[in-house]
Amino acid sequence: MSTTIDIKAKWYEANLKTARESRKKWYQANKEPATKTTEVPWYEANNVATDTSGTPWYKANAEQHLATKKKWYEANLKAAVASVRANRAKWYLANQHSDTSNSIPWYEANMHVDPHADAKKKWYKANLETVRANQAKWYEANQKHIPWYEANMHVDPHADAKKKWYKANLEIARASRAKWYEANKNQIKSTTMPWYEANMHVDPHADAKQKWYEANIELVRTKNIKKKWYEANTEAARSSQKKWYEANNE
Repeated sequence: MSTTIDIKAKWYEANLKTARESRKKWYQANKEPATKTTEVPWYEANNVATDTSGTPWYKANAEQHLATKKKWYEANLKAAVASVRANRAKWYLANQHSDTSNSIPWYEANMHVDPHADAKKKWYKANLETVRANQAKWYEANQKHIPWYEANMHVDPHADAKKKWYKANLEIARASRAKWYEANKNQIKSTTMPWYEANMHVDPHADAKQKWYEANIELVRTKNIKKKWYEANTEAARSSQKKWYEANNE
């Protein structure tokens, strides 16, 4: 009783000759130079000058409508000119007959009439002297070389009281700050951790991970042994494969 390997060996021997002949024909066909084609290569196709004769695309659809447009323009030109001139003449005559006595200058045409203009004018005259006096004082103050950062500073009526309060409370503030600093300094020293331990959290699963590692270390070692065996047998497999390939090429 023949096995599958015997059947494959017989089939291979029967078809070996046919396979070698077809391979030989393919090899010889590819050794012959390819026949030249008359077509233009793709990298020279764009170098061929194109034919520019004929009507451009932007004139192709315009020629048949030029005569119609010209006739329509000539027929409507006189009516359009007459209408524009009539409107312009009416506008000119209407502006010529306007009453010049009540006309407002162009620079006042868009100004709305202020109902409080008279009151504002009286108030301005009444306060003009006060404004000028204040401005004169400001000018004199700047002439006395007062620094710019003090020129606009208003006099504080409570400056003396604030100064006395500040001196009285300065010692108390310093004493309380010194106590606070010492209290926090001792607390920081007792509670601080090294920087390399500050962000390290205790892992609650450390024992389980250690047991898992010990249980699986044998499996890892077995895998490493198989890997070494595979690497050792790779060279032998490649050498046998090379011999089989050379035998088929004969």
